[in-house]
Amino acid sequence: MVPNPPDAVGEGYPGTCMPDEFSWPTDFLESLPGESSALGGRLVGLRLEYVDSEWVWRLRSADTKHDWLGEAVDDPSFGKESLIDVRTLTTLATHEVQLTEAEQQMEGSGAHDAAQLSGEQWPSPLIIEMARIMEDGTPIWRITTCDTETNEQSVLSVK
Repeated sequence: MVPNPPDAVGEGYPGTCMPDEFSWPTDFLESLPGESSALGGRLVGLRLEYVDSEWVWRLRSADTKHDWLGEAVDDPSFGKESLIDVRTLTTLATHEVQLTEAEQQMEGSGAHDAAQLSGEQWPSPLIIEMARIMEDGTPIWRITTCDTETNEQSVLSVK
């Protein structure tokens, strides 16, 4: 079962925004779609969370809906949400979700390109959330980063 996300980015963190021994989004976003069952299709959201004393990535992706005969159904709002371990990227839980209007849009940068534009680099800042939102009728990425020394969050927009 996938628990509901915290109300705010960073809520529940144990005093730091940087888990021990984990993969940074800019390191795994390019390879994850082809290597993990956590994603149905293109990634449309990512958030670092601390759930039940464990660090996880919450991933949202577009997915293909199938009818009772196994035939693909055209439903751009159909998606998948998964929690994965931050160290191993192993899928811990997954469920179906309804994608937002912004998450359904294909235009603009993909998740990997947006992450590259965020300025994420070792040792700081760290991407802790990537969310597709609508801004002036255009889908964009709202990227939240965290300074790993001060835990201060910053938000930027990437088209």
